[in-house]
Amino acid sequence: MLVQLLPMVLVCCLGYGLKRAGVLGPGDAKTIGLLLTHLVLPAVILKALATATLSPELIYLPLSALLVVLGLTLMGLASLRWLGWERAKAGALITTFPSLEGGAVGYPLMLLAFGEVGLSRLVLFDLAHAVYLLTVVYCLSAWFGQAGVTARAVATKLAQTPFFWAILLGLIMNALGINHGVVLSLLDIVANSFLLLVLLVVGMEFEVQMAGGWVYLLVAIAKIGGGLGFGWVAVTVFGLEGVERAAVLVGATLPPSLLTLFFTQENGLDTRFAISFISVAIPLYLVVMVPLLAQLTP
Repeated sequence: MLVQLLPMVLVCCLGYGLKRAGVLGPGDAKTIGLLLTHLVLPAVILKALATATLSPELIYLPLSALLVVLGLTLMGLASLRWLGWERAKAGALITTFPSLEGGAVGYPLMLLAFGEVGLSRLVLFDLAHAVYLLTVVYCLSAWFGQAGVTARAVATKLAQTPFFWAILLGLIMNALGINHGVVLSLLDIVANSFLLLVLLVVGMEFEVQMAGGWVYLLVAIAKIGGGLGFGWVAVTVFGLEGVERAAVLVGATLPPSLLTLFFTQENGLDTRFAISFISVAIPLYLVVMVPLLAQLTP
């Protein structure tokens, strides 16, 4: 598994190096991010779900995700009672801590380790998380930012998120048996750029505040450890095995979602904390995943 992960790490380093050299700037990262969000990631999700073999018992995957994110939310809220942080920093913590970055981190890992079957299982896990992120987490972020949040704003946020619609459309295509060769070939062409683009963006977005760096490390350890614990509870309660168990454990320990950066910016929260937290959590996650995936991969 380490051999498979090494090229991913090197591409991330390439993205970081290109940013430091001034070849790629913030505007380029934003453009690549828009391509990923509106075109490439939806194509990956569509193909994975449209061609997957789905069965009713897979409902345990989104249920597992719901258990994990609820647990992480409670952990985050409980920690605020004794941390004593100012509202902007506390809001950034509760915005990022319960979220999971499937698209930029989890999807490539499952694709490399288990192929498209594994990817489809993580996408199903991510379905519940996506709804939770765009409703509950978004509302918490707005509340800490003292911004007005309404049901209409939440519905708009869902409607404006392409990967959410890609999940629903992929499930519909699967149920109706829509797998025309031309459609799948088109999705293949778009999806083939996924790994390169997403890893470049991860490298370009890497940034850590050196002052107080141990705080980000401790929070990242708490998030990954808590997620792994809730994930084990989920696979035990639902009796998940094989690739389904791997999808839950890979998903439960994911670093914070990159979307939470936009939430913190939108609501006037501590964006620097969010960026540093995510930047520390991603490499730590990979360190944890190398031995774990070695045990989970058949």
